[in-house]
Amino acid sequence: MSLTSFGDRWVMAGVCREVRGGVLRNPLKVLEDLKALGRGFTAQIFDAEPIISLRQIHAAAVAAYLSFKAGVNISKRLEIEFLLRLAADTQIDRALERIGVKPDSREVGFCIFADSRERAVEVGKAAVRVLGGETLTDAELGVEDRVRSALRFYGIDESELESVQADSRLQAALLLILERIATLDIKR
Repeated sequence: MSLTSFGDRWVMAGVCREVRGGVLRNPLKVLEDLKALGRGFTAQIFDAEPIISLRQIHAAAVAAYLSFKAGVNISKRLEIEFLLRLAADTQIDRALERIGVKPDSREVGFCIFADSRERAVEVGKAAVRVLGGETLTDAELGVEDRVRSALRFYGIDESELESVQADSRLQAALLLILERIATLDIKR
């Protein structure tokens, strides 16, 4: 899990593998269970296949937050705007189809927007308990098979990847993915 803050928000993000079967069959129940924890936060879960770094989740969270601040948000709800940004897609239905939790999802990610650090940590830990399984580290997320999958997901080809000056293939891929997330408004 990873915690960061920006503006007046704290964000806890993570990816879990081997989640409970019920999570995959009824992802909305997970969100309902988290909402039952009370106020002061917003939560979202998603299929984590295209995630190669927790920084990707944080970048999408920042982009969603800033889109509301600038009044350029696509969705009326922050948690849906987050999914749009993470999927780098301007269409809600298409983004949900691409990055929504499905019965065959292998890993599930979560993003908690909270009013305080304590609330972000508390709800992040609750999300891990509700999802079950184990959290993945950035090293586990950055393996080559995941990078290839993420490149396909974001429509990044090898020539584009080779044109980026970075320390590694993983870093080049991450930079291009973060660019896709950050420049979503240009697609509109």
